[in-house]
Amino acid sequence: VAAIMCFMLTACGTSSNPVDSSAISSASFKTIDGKETLVYSTETRVVYYMFSTYEAAGYQGYGYSYFAPYISENGKFCRYINDKIVEIVEKND
Repeated sequence: VAAIMCFMLTACGTSSNPVDSSAISSASFKTIDGKETLVYSTETRVVYYMFSTYEAAGYQGYGYSYFAPYISENGKFCRYINDKIVEIVEKND
């Protein structure tokens, strides 16, 4: 019992979520350095919030990650370009 308890305690407090890592790689997302919950699409460079329902992260969910578009304080969608989050601005022709 003591050995099992030791193994169980070693996983406490870890921020690594195998479900999140799998979701990021299979959806062609990359994490943004210094932004724990933000990722961007490698194809479109659009920025997304990553929400986790992983129980070890303190949530009582289904064990899945899901993504929602990141919207700036000006109400615009954003892209990750040259290591910066920039608003997508509509061009007027």
